[in-house]
Amino acid sequence: MKKRSHAVLAVTAGLMTSLCFLAPQAFADDGFASVSEPAVEASSVSTVAKPQVDAASANESGTPAASSAESAATTPSSAPVAASASAGARNGASVAEFNGTQYATFDEALAAAKKTDGATIKLLADAETSGLNLDKDLTIDGNGHALKFTDKGIALWGHALVLKNVNASMAGVGSTPYTAEWKWMSVCASKNASLTLDGATLTMDGTGAGNVHAIYFCSNNKLNLKNGSNLTIKNYKQDALEWDGGDGGYNVNIEGGSTYTSDHCRSGFTGTFIVTVDKSKVNVVNSTGNGSNGSHFNIKNGSVVDFSGNGSHGLSAGNLTINSSTVTASNNALTGIIFTGKGEFKSANVQISGTKGTSYWNAGMRLMKANARLDVDAASTVSITGNKVTGLFLDSGAQAAFAEGSGLTITRNDASQENCSTKKDTAQMGGGVVVRNGASLTLPASAVIDNNNAALAGDDLYVEKGGTISFGATHNNMLSDFEGCGHAIDGWYVDAKDSRWSAHGEAKYVEAAQPGTYEAKEAPVAFKAAHGLVSVDYQYVGEAPEKAKLPDANEGL
Repeated sequence: MKKRSHAVLAVTAGLMTSLCFLAPQAFADDGFASVSEPAVEASSVSTVAKPQVDAASANESGTPAASSAESAATTPSSAPVAASASAGARNGASVAEFNGTQYATFDEALAAAKKTDGATIKLLADAETSGLNLDKDLTIDGNGHALKFTDKGIALWGHALVLKNVNASMAGVGSTPYTAEWKWMSVCASKNASLTLDGATLTMDGTGAGNVHAIYFCSNNKLNLKNGSNLTIKNYKQDALEWDGGDGGYNVNIEGGSTYTSDHCRSGFTGTFIVTVDKSKVNVVNSTGNGSNGSHFNIKNGSVVDFSGNGSHGLSAGNLTINSSTVTASNNALTGIIFTGKGEFKSANVQISGTKGTSYWNAGMRLMKANARLDVDAASTVSITGNKVTGLFLDSGAQAAFAEGSGLTITRNDASQENCSTKKDTAQMGGGVVVRNGASLTLPASAVIDNNNAALAGDDLYVEKGGTISFGATHNNMLSDFEGCGHAIDGWYVDAKDSRWSAHGEAKYVEAAQPGTYEAKEAPVAFKAAHGLVSVDYQYVGEAPEKAKLPDANEGL
């Protein structure tokens, strides 16, 4: 994965901070062209200060040091926030409790609790807060009540925040309380900080918040959702969850019936996170860019994951493991599922459809670059259907093997680049499958691969020179799609660029091919699941009229 670029250093009021330009991260291709999200104009993206959290710039409280003139305004303990009072406080009732003392407002309880590392604030009623600026561990036990963020979001300085049994929300919040730098996200976590939802709900709505991220992690951070928690992030112009680059140990753990939702943000997961989804749900939908951008996913134990309706790639991963779980990728703009590392499907149900192919080198599922590997066991079902691109695309050097008995269906895919103005020959080959130079694909005899279309060659299978493919016999389906003739498929036929299969009309070309293993040593090989010539001899039933002429055999077929 390419890292986002960082801009030049700027000096303001004696405090030097490095700037980071948050343009969309490109997903570069292997020697062809960069397949990236649509560029964001520089004028539309705020230039933002990268958080400074190293020891040299921190004061003794662990927060960024500032000049004496700025200190009161920029340190977490004194950052100005608006006063907030809940309905309970306005009615004179206590809304929060810390260490046996009750408080009329949550923020009063927070002021007392934040001096103690590991403190717990318990809600006694629905409450409001003007924001959390924390340099110590804190647990908020909602006791089933709601907590509304009214002004600022959350700043975590190397410590843990646990939201437990609380219904938290923030709407239109575009800054953390640390406004000297962290004013371009709702939540920010410095190195080693973590955010945990434990039987809790956090709803973040970016409507009216400006051009900001929802959650931004700096290094070695953890987002934990457990015990039926629900994190919903929607309507952010930038990313739902963003990293700060590097390999700083970014982890997302979604477990115990929890749900993570990103809806109408720029991206759901931006950067290389290690994402574990265990008996839980993930919904990344309607992103303006990638649904994800190179994270490693381990999806297991009956989890249900949906990456659909995204404006670039859907599920974009490094390593991708799907175990006893369902993954859906539908109606994404570029590629439904794309990964660069190790893919492993065990008892998996993978459904890919409706990919639009608005650029080239897109596919329903693409194994990108030479390191990509995919193993699918016999208990898995993979369906790649109805995409406006090649169904399954293996880059040069990639390897994929589907075990005998696995349920593989690749049908109704169209490699004609209908939605892409930049035409590429390879992108118009292999409506069902493309295997590039040095790549290898093993298909099971149980695979159903038919009724696909390619503009130039290989309606169903196309293997570039230097590639290898193994496949079984066809199935007795009908040729029904892409103006199909309705006749029964009876085998494999050559469908090369200069010798397209045709059993109808004046120009006929029908050359049968046998299932097996093909190494495209000298030239590409291309095949279509089709039928041979249909023989018809026309006869009148009864007496023929005078001067009647019968059509020639096979005419009009």
